[in-house]
Amino acid sequence: MKYAVWFVRLVFGAWMVPAGLNHFYRLFPQPMGSKALSHELIVALLSSHLFDIVKAVELIAGICVLTGFYAPLALVVCMPVSFCVFWWDTPLEGGRAQFFGEAALLCNVLLCLAYIESYRSMFVLHAKPRALGATSSSTIARPAGAGQ
Repeated sequence: MKYAVWFVRLVFGAWMVPAGLNHFYRLFPQPMGSKALSHELIVALLSSHLFDIVKAVELIAGICVLTGFYAPLALVVCMPVSFCVFWWDTPLEGGRAQFFGEAALLCNVLLCLAYIESYRSMFVLHAKPRALGATSSSTIARPAGAGQ
């Protein structure tokens, strides 16, 4: 299992780093979409400069996943980007691009599942904030259904 996670991390990170870097330092041509809706979406993202944020998230998330530095956080932050890549490639663009959109979202979801223990405290039914500096386990929020 460990090697499978490493492989998916490598695939995801090796994909996200050049995809993000390409926006700031031209490595390959940016696909502009071959269908009307996919072209309109990419043009709108570029014109509004939201594409700068998307590509920065891809680059930072790719580096974090490859290095393991805040990887669970980077994966959650990158999830909306992965979903947009999926949406742009699959229903809007279709064809060969569909594989890439599905792979981006699948890798992100699988890696989030691999780091599920890092997210346990987010699934708390009745969360209570801890005081700054508190170390007592009695103040730590427990996921719903977890034994007390």
